[in-house]
Order: sequence, then C-alpha cells, then structure tokens
Amino acid sequence: MLRHGRDVRDGVKRVADSTTKLRAVPTLESFLRPLYQDLDGVSRFDDVERIGRIARRLYTPASPADARAFDLLIRFHRLGKWLEKVGNVSRAVLAVEGLAEAELRRTASSIRRLEHPVTEAERAVAAALLIDDAGLRGLTDRFTRARREGNSTMDILRAALSDVSVPEWLPDGAEEMLHERRETRREFCRKLLEELS
Repeated sequence: MLRHGRDVRDGVKRVADSTTKLRAVPTLESFLRPLYQDLDGVSRFDDVERIGRIARRLYTPASPADARAFDLLIRFHRLGKWLEKVGNVSRAVLAVEGLAEAELRRTASSIRRLEHPVTEAERAVAAALLIDDAGLRGLTDRFTRARREGNSTMDILRAALSDVSVPEWLPDGAEEMLHERRETRREFCRKLLEELS
C-alpha cells in the first residue's frame, strides 16, 4: 500500500516518482544482506545483528548524529575494507536513499580503527567483537577453521585456555561480560581435555 509516496515491502522501499510509477529503492538492510553472503550461501548478517546487540549494551549514543554513526558502524563493520574500495561508497549512496558519502567515509575510518579504537562507539563495537569471539560460539568457529589453518584440536584448546588478555580501552561493563564468556569457554575446554586424555 502506498502512503505519502512511499511503500515498504520485503525490505525494499518503493517511491512514487514524478510520473507516479513506483521505483524500487533498497533499504540499507536489503542493500547490505547480499554483501554478507558467503560463497557457500551462508549469510553473516546474523553475526552483525548479534554483535550489534552486544555493542548496544555497552554504549548509548548521546545524540541522533552519534546514534546514526554508531548504527552505520555496526552495520558495515563486518565488511572490512569494502567501503574503501573504489566505487563502493558511491554505489551505496546511489542505491540507498538517505545515505551520505561523508558519513560512509567516517564509517570506513572507524572500521579501520577497530583494532585500536578511539571513540566510545568504536570501543563498544571492538569490545562486542572480542566478547562475541570469547565464548563457545567463537570456539566453535575456531574448530571449524582449524583444519583449513593447520591447527589441531589441542592447539585450539591450549589457545582458548591461555587467552586472558584484557585491552585497556574496554568500556564499562565489557570486562565482566568478557570474563563470563571466557570462563564458560574454559570450563568446556577443561572437560574436553579430560575426555581426550
């Protein structure tokens, strides 16, 4: 149903143009979903949503502009350097109504800094990545990649048990979440080691 010149169905916004024909304008989510599709057909968009939920528990933006920048960082962060590749910022701006080139350039800069975050939003996303990887889900990912990377089960278990570093930049509340996930992972690793010995 068209209301006020706009209709949203199936993640695609349809906008009435001057000739009153509907043209499809993808929403940001429908634009990003195919970019998160792996070659084997598995979508990594669920990872983005899960990490976003953790990050939102760690940081509350102070203004609508901060909230917009934080949301874009969450949505684009798993694409790595995609925004830095020639033409991709323009592609996104042309495809998704309401996106601006300047804000996507700032998002790309924030993504580059996630290993050494500077802003509160960057710290929240970086901490969410660390927390997400610290639990059993992260451990299962390591087991999945182990054979391809030439690691044994024992290598993975030893690395998981010795992982205790805590970055200085962690936001308030993140260290406790990180510790809880690591402790759950350690307990699982200890039980698995008992079974293997």
